[in-house]
Amino acid sequence: MSREKIITGIDIGSTKISTVIASVSDNKVSVIGVSGNVPSKGINKGNVVDIDSAVEAISQSVEKAERMAGISVSNAFVTINGSHIETLNSHGVVAVAPNENADITREDVARVIEAAQAVSLPSTREIIHVIPRDFVVNSQEGIKDPVGMSGVRLEVETNVIHGSATAMRNIIKCVNKIAVDVDELVYSGLASAEAVLTDTEKELGTLLVDIGGGTTSIIAFLDGSPVHSVVLPIGGKLITSDLAIGLRSRLEDAERIKIRLSNEALLSKTDTHSESEDFDVSEFDLDVERVPRLILYKIINARLEEIFRLISLEVTKSGLNGKLPAGVVITGGGASTAGAEKSAKVNLKMPVRIGLPKGVTGLIDEIKGPDSSAGVGAVLYGAKLYRGSNLLSFEDKSGNIGKNISKIFGKLKSLLP
Repeated sequence: MSREKIITGIDIGSTKISTVIASVSDNKVSVIGVSGNVPSKGINKGNVVDIDSAVEAISQSVEKAERMAGISVSNAFVTINGSHIETLNSHGVVAVAPNENADITREDVARVIEAAQAVSLPSTREIIHVIPRDFVVNSQEGIKDPVGMSGVRLEVETNVIHGSATAMRNIIKCVNKIAVDVDELVYSGLASAEAVLTDTEKELGTLLVDIGGGTTSIIAFLDGSPVHSVVLPIGGKLITSDLAIGLRSRLEDAERIKIRLSNEALLSKTDTHSESEDFDVSEFDLDVERVPRLILYKIINARLEEIFRLISLEVTKSGLNGKLPAGVVITGGGASTAGAEKSAKVNLKMPVRIGLPKGVTGLIDEIKGPDSSAGVGAVLYGAKLYRGSNLLSFEDKSGNIGKNISKIFGKLKSLLP
């Protein structure tokens, strides 16, 4: 790589939109501009519900990051989530050459990936990612990169993540309206995994849970590759709403109370240090000036328990019980909620840790919280593509990945475990 490349990640969520601009070279990804968390508008549970409002919020986020970085953004990797996201595992097979001495080439690998991509989906669905898990050469299994090997038959197991074509086009349309091209849509769970998971965790088997405001994105890794993804239409907003109902307060005040309670728990390294004490709410114009912390924790824990029980059901449904020894990594804004780690341990019965973004340098103080994972991950995802080959883009900005073989292989290399 002769010079540095500027890569931008835009994380479009239901409660906030964040933009991360980074300078990428051979050996580092340096963050040069961030927008912080701009309040989201026109987005509900990952889907665009008001284009004009969404465009305004995205524009504010990108402009803040541009001012900090001192550059203008022309293209970006954009996260996508929502309950329309689904996953399936697909198998592809191609003939390589008529004789045993022929070597498998990049073109063969690109062909077998395309063969695996030929899955039967409704016309309303579109593929977001096709991620190779394992290759098989002449019945030899467990191969991660078959290029250069000899064989006449090449097979691949892939994980296909797909979503609603309408939802994807609307996200792309919103970003295009601020004169920014979409290099690629990135599933927010996969983006967060890039930023917070270690290679060892992916290899052993782990579950990444990204708790946002309106949705919770889940992605499971086994043997270094994704095997299952799902988005639940619940998130941190519900906890805020429960607090507002319980305290008979405004949503804004309930959110501030939740954040303050969570910050106290974080500072003390325990969620139960002062449950017996009262919590001062005199500044929030409520009917009372003090509320027992125990009541606040009960309200929060009830909703957290529901979220993690639904996640547990997904793990059981996908047949991954007992196959994830590395446990659960919680990230996203909801990971900072008081009691989240404890509730996850109780309901999922696995080791749990809070995932913080890593792998970047520069303005890391601005993006050190779990709520920045998806934005940082989108940049890291783009950096892997850039280092593997040329950047990919959508042919018509609607989700169809270009069929140029060298580009397909560049993407393939970036996704290999």
